[in-house]
Amino acid sequence: MTLQQWEEALGSLGSAGSAGLLGPIGGTTRPAAEPLPGYFASSYDLPADRERISARYQRITRAHVERFGDAGIVAARAPGRINLIGEHTDYNGLPVFPMAINRDIAALFSPRADHRIVIQNTNSAFPERGFEITASIPPFKTGDWGNYCKAGVQGILGHFAESGKGAEGLRGFQATIGGDIPAAAGMSSSSALVVLSALMFLSANGSELNKTAAGKLELAELLARAEWYVGTQGGGMDQAISLMGRPGQALKIDFYPLEVRPVPLPAGYRVVVSNSLVQAAKTADALDKYNRRPIECRLAVAVLKRALAARYRRELPLTLLGDLSEEVLGVPQGEIDALADATLHEQAYTLAELAGILETSPEETSRRYCTRRDGTVFPEPEDGFKLRQRFRHVVEEGRRVERSVEALEAGDIDRFGGLMNDSHASCRDLYEISCPELDALVAISREAGAVGARLTGAGFGGCAISLVAEEGVEAFVQKVGEAYYGGYLKRGDRDFASLIFPCIAVAGAGTLAD
Repeated sequence: MTLQQWEEALGSLGSAGSAGLLGPIGGTTRPAAEPLPGYFASSYDLPADRERISARYQRITRAHVERFGDAGIVAARAPGRINLIGEHTDYNGLPVFPMAINRDIAALFSPRADHRIVIQNTNSAFPERGFEITASIPPFKTGDWGNYCKAGVQGILGHFAESGKGAEGLRGFQATIGGDIPAAAGMSSSSALVVLSALMFLSANGSELNKTAAGKLELAELLARAEWYVGTQGGGMDQAISLMGRPGQALKIDFYPLEVRPVPLPAGYRVVVSNSLVQAAKTADALDKYNRRPIECRLAVAVLKRALAARYRRELPLTLLGDLSEEVLGVPQGEIDALADATLHEQAYTLAELAGILETSPEETSRRYCTRRDGTVFPEPEDGFKLRQRFRHVVEEGRRVERSVEALEAGDIDRFGGLMNDSHASCRDLYEISCPELDALVAISREAGAVGARLTGAGFGGCAISLVAEEGVEAFVQKVGEAYYGGYLKRGDRDFASLIFPCIAVAGAGTLAD
């Protein structure tokens, strides 16, 4: 695509009709005269978003041409997400229920002739980064934004290796990136960057992996593992929804194997995001807060597996908390639930107690269950390992996902709102990933008219989401803005529109074909 073609498409944003700026994955370039409906229209809330989107793409274009020139440019985008319900269930093998949103990480990029990748960001807080494509790419320091690009590239190297392409035979790319997903807000800006980087790397090397439904499923699984590169031991929700989002629909996503089921969002309602302004940071300390939960879940599985083996005098195929089902274990569900309830006690476990239960040493228990991605061992928490609380949240939250899908398909909006409220309580009390600001924001949102409200994302800050009747959105934004930012945070007058905004469900990540 030439710069002139791109500028014609970009310029048409200001008119009543617009070109499809970003074709679907594996799509084709549209003429500038094509009317607005199409992939671009399904990626943003138009015309409400038109001015904001146009200004952002113009910044990206100016910065890219100034730094890299105008030859062979390609456009790409990867949306963020909000999770309607199903928090911290994905890495436990239980379903989630997210939607891709009209906030994304976008880029202009062009392939290089060498093995180097260079990325710059229109946000000066993220300095330019560059690195060589090698079989094992060393990371930048923890928390560096360039690690998410490295994660996407590293994750795709295995795919290329299977087709006989080693790292030395692959082309790099140069890219200018600009996003409008609030950073550290629990809306998956980091995973969107991983997805975007992978798409650019695939495009630069002529791969067609992302051009079929099966390929997108494979890519989602690849990138879920790839993001472990940055140190978070998460599941695959964020990558799957960013790649496979659908306009007007949320996706129920199941794992092992990865499967998606579209569910229409309720007519006459909007999902409204409210930023708590507490950043869910990706520092080493913050990663440990996050990674403690998967460790506690692994320990709960180990304890329950021994209890089940003793009860049934055989080893059962229990690997994840999501396997605690009659379908997987071949044991009546009532018996599974009763045994789990009797086995895991309310008091936190010490490492020595767990080692005794598992009949091994504390050192071996730590090595087997508490090892971080970098090979270091997560220390025993001062308040102990809270296995029962984590188990209860995960299992009950997985069931809430199933009931939420049933409620929306039946048009029972009040029931769905109640499940959102129950989910927040569980995230706060059992998984302990909320914070005072989020709790206050959720309570204020309900008082302002939300049918249901809860935190979204990994927690420890970030955003709350609320289900609000369309006719009440404007009043809701004003009430929450005044009560939370002006009252609770005492920050004075704020631009509420940049902190509280309704979202629509949009199409998944894409590139514009050459």
